[in-house]
Amino acid sequence: MKPTIVFQTDFGAGGGGAMAGVVKSVDPELGVYDFFHDIEPYNIRQAAYQLSTVVPFWPAGTVFVSVVDPGVGTSRRGSVARLANGSYVVTPDNGTLTMVASDIVEIREIDQSINRLPGSEDIHIFNGRDVFAYTAARLAAGIIDSSGVGPAYPVGEVVRIRLTNVSPQLGDGWAEGGAYDFDVPYGSARINVRNRDFQQVAGFAYGDLVRVRVTDGERTVFDGLARYSRTFGDVEEGLATLVGDIQPGERQMLRFNTNNFIREHAPELGRDQSLALDWRFRFERASTK
Repeated sequence: MKPTIVFQTDFGAGGGGAMAGVVKSVDPELGVYDFFHDIEPYNIRQAAYQLSTVVPFWPAGTVFVSVVDPGVGTSRRGSVARLANGSYVVTPDNGTLTMVASDIVEIREIDQSINRLPGSEDIHIFNGRDVFAYTAARLAAGIIDSSGVGPAYPVGEVVRIRLTNVSPQLGDGWAEGGAYDFDVPYGSARINVRNRDFQQVAGFAYGDLVRVRVTDGERTVFDGLARYSRTFGDVEEGLATLVGDIQPGERQMLRFNTNNFIREHAPELGRDQSLALDWRFRFERASTK
């Protein structure tokens, strides 16, 4: 069975149609799945996070195509990253690979003299269709292997973007971290503190009442109480929530929200999440009741 190609882009609804057509023209037997086409336009940070949420849950050998490409047609590299489980990510190397970088075992620059849709040589603003979808299809169909993508370059050169300037710190009864992503539809912040460390190092238990203070330098963004719980539905009305996020095991971080943290306290983040790079989230045990 041939691998499925999974698309994410910032093209909007129906944005993957031409890309899917290119895939099927290379090999009609290839499966195509539209994961997400509603990344905020040009938001590489969001693309990096969303990619990290889906890659672990597809079979080994899946070919992911992520196209959020404000530098389309420029000297930024078009790349194919081979992951430890044998899956691939075909994407501009512009920071999109940040959150899967630790799983990359090989990175290659796409040789567009070979891996470009025939007839598209004078088109420079739709690499998603002409380069990334076409290369992904050739890879998934077995027409090329990873060596046929183009020249390898050091994994250490993969472009990484800074998600937060705040490193996690934990002690008995407290923890601090930064927000590496905000779930805009629900307004919640994803914090770079591991849920297991929050329990095993800082000593928090489900049901604890936690004081949460969010600061941006000298400015206080939020100062209030949250219930640390397994799920949102366990928290009484009027309290903010602190729960484990959606990744399993060691990958599970903390998620913090009020009714909608962005809408209530930081509407500017709906436009630009990088404004929160220096925000510090501090959690202190307030009570066990």
